[in-house]
Formats: sequence, structure tokens, C-alpha cells
Amino acid sequence: MENKLVTAVLVGAGNRADVYASVSLRRPDRLKIVGLVDPDGVRLRLMREKYAVPEENCFSDVSELVKRGKLADAVINGTMDSLHVPTSIPVLEAGYDLLVEKPFAVNETEMEALARTANEHGSRVVVGHVLRYTDFYRAVKKLVSDGEIGRIISVEMCEHVNYHHMAVSYVRGKWRSEKLCLAPMLLAKSCHDIDIMLWMMSETEPVSVASFGSDFQFGKDRKPEGAGSRCMADCPYVDDCIFSAKANYLAAVRWSQYVWKCLEGKGPLTDERKAESLSTDNPYGRCVWDFERDGNVDHQTVILNFKNGAVGSFTMTGGSAKSERNIHLVGTKGEIKGTFEDSRFVLRKMAPTTRAGYEETEYTTSEGGDKIGARGGHGNGDENLVLDFLDYINGGEPSTSCAVLADSVKSHRTVFAAGRALKTGTVVPISASEDAK
Repeated sequence: MENKLVTAVLVGAGNRADVYASVSLRRPDRLKIVGLVDPDGVRLRLMREKYAVPEENCFSDVSELVKRGKLADAVINGTMDSLHVPTSIPVLEAGYDLLVEKPFAVNETEMEALARTANEHGSRVVVGHVLRYTDFYRAVKKLVSDGEIGRIISVEMCEHVNYHHMAVSYVRGKWRSEKLCLAPMLLAKSCHDIDIMLWMMSETEPVSVASFGSDFQFGKDRKPEGAGSRCMADCPYVDDCIFSAKANYLAAVRWSQYVWKCLEGKGPLTDERKAESLSTDNPYGRCVWDFERDGNVDHQTVILNFKNGAVGSFTMTGGSAKSERNIHLVGTKGEIKGTFEDSRFVLRKMAPTTRAGYEETEYTTSEGGDKIGARGGHGNGDENLVLDFLDYINGGEPSTSCAVLADSVKSHRTVFAAGRALKTGTVVPISASEDAK
């Protein structure tokens, strides 16, 4: 494998693209950002300055980029979910390899169109399933691959999305409604987790799915009596509500990348300007119960049946006190159980001659969760993913963690089927197309 410098164009100048591109600042020998595409002039300027991109290589639209011919080896696509396919197909047709943020498509028609285009042009495509690259999940996967627990009988997984993350992203934010972002919450938030389940179960295929869930907490009919329209303008609960904009965005300074985007590039972010913004036109200052959610869920359970007879369950719950991902794999020779954010899991092996009937080994991995470490977030999975992508397009074989397009198509197809199962109340079969194989 040739370890040459890879050049890349960022399509979308938002938070995720910035996270991936930041690898170029820490590893300038591996990655160089040479172009930018974004319709937001402020974001384009800020990212151009951060990554020293020539002004002539900055564009407001992908169509302008491809007219210039091929400027780089690859494209890193960090646009909004519904824009991934419309902005990826032109760059694949132009000969770029692609790293695209998850979910890479918001419906099966778009998913198959992108897979077909990538196959026709021989493009290398990797999807940003960063959890595969964390030390925690890689360690679990290695034990599974080494046969430590035998053949997996069942997988139980859950993701608890804490209350302030739920509110900022999936109630007040741009993922609150399928009308707005075209992606239901299971796809937008938890396609990571379905991908991890199928990765652990790579010896077999999911064949059918059932699903249940609802919007349990939000909507105008659940709004506290007497609550105002804006936390910091007219609400008597501003100092008591767990979703208060004052508590979450001023006192605790959470989610700055979303909440203060409307003030970006307009001078210093003083406390006075922030308070005025939340009190007037900032959408993150609105009452959390006033948003239209278009039938989107705040909790959902998915039950999978696999071809070999194994089963899997995944539950996403929005509104917990603490964010947490748990996994429990039960196999014919033992089991693995752990929590990602704790960076710890246990391996239990059958031991019939012992008093307990099993022997347990505890494993501790490096920093987990969404904490920002020396190499980025997602338990340092962000940087690991980018470096693996660079190796792949330099001619290396996909690593065990690498979510190539065919892998992601499988997990996306499962999520789409789960959505149909939820809406119809039926067990839905999961099938594959030729383009996705």
C-alpha cells in the first residue's frame, strides 16, 4: 500500500465535515484539504481560512466543483442527510472517491441510485459509521471474530439519548421532523447502532423486522399549563424546566455548534448577545413543546430475525438523564456485556466446574463516548475512520472496521424496513438488490 498524501474537497462545511477535515491539521502528511463547497458564505469563509484553501477552489454548489475537472483524490461529504445522494452522485461521476457521513441516503430509491453510480464508476465509497473505529467496539468485534463466545444466539443493544441532546437535535433542531430533514430519528441517530449489530452478525443476514415506538413526550398537547412560547421571554418555568434554553445553552454552555450558528461571523459571542438571541429569533429559544414533529418518534424498539435463526433487538430511547450505549451478546460458548461510555465490558465464559458456573474477564478500553479527546470525538473513532479511509483509497484492503458501501446499504435497508414495520404494525421482510451487493 502506498502511503501518499491524499487531497480532498469538503462538500458541506458543517460540523461533521470539519471534524473529519481536522485530521489534516494533526496529520498534514496524510491529508490536505484543497477545496470547499457550501452555499453558506460565512461557513465557506471560516473553513477556507481554517484550512488555507485557495479562494478559487471554493464553490457554492457541487455543479461548480465538477465543472472545474477533478481537483483532488477524494471528497468528504458532510452535507445534511437529504443532500448526501444529490451531492455525491455528481462527484462519483467525476471520478472522486468518497467519504460520506451517515445516513448516506434517506430512502431506498436514493440508496440504490448511489450504489449503482459507485459500481458503474468503480468508486471507493466509505460511510461514516465511526463507532466501528472506537477501541470499545473493535475490541468486542475481535473477541467475536476469534470465536470467544461461539455462535451468537442473540444481540441486545440500546441507545439512551439524553434529554438535552434529544431536545437540541431532535425536537428544536433540524432532525425533528421527516418533513424537514427527510430522515426519521432511527435513521438519523441510530443507523450507527444497527450497523454495529449487523457488523457483529456478519456471518449471517437479517431477513425480517418488527418495530414499535411513538412520540411519548413532546407536542403541544403535552405542554405544561401556562408555559410560554420562549423560555427566556415569557415562560414562568424558565428556571425549573429541564429543557430550558437558559439552563442548557447559557448556564451549561451545551451544543454551541448548533445553538449559536445564527450568530456565526457576526462579532463576539457575548452573554448579552446570546440571551437576546434566545429571547427573540433563535429557534433554540423556543418552547420545546411547540415544535411540529411530523409523527417522528422519541423512542423505538427494533426486533430482527436473522437467516441463521439468531435474533437481535435494539431500543433507542430519547430523554434519559445520561447518554449511554449498551451491548449484550449471548453466544453458544459465552457472552459479552458492556457500556460504551464506560469504556468497559466483560467476557463471561461457561465454566461448569466452578461454583458460579462461569468465569469472567473484564476489559477496559480507551476513552469512550462522545468526549472530545486528543484525536476527536466518538471515542477517537472520528480520526481512526479518516485515516482508514486514506489507507483504503491509497490501495489498501478495507480493514475489519471499514464500512464500505455494501455494508452500509445492508444496515440502511434494515432501518428502512424497520420504519415500514413501525408504521404498518407488521413484520416486514428485508430483501437485497443487485446494486447493493
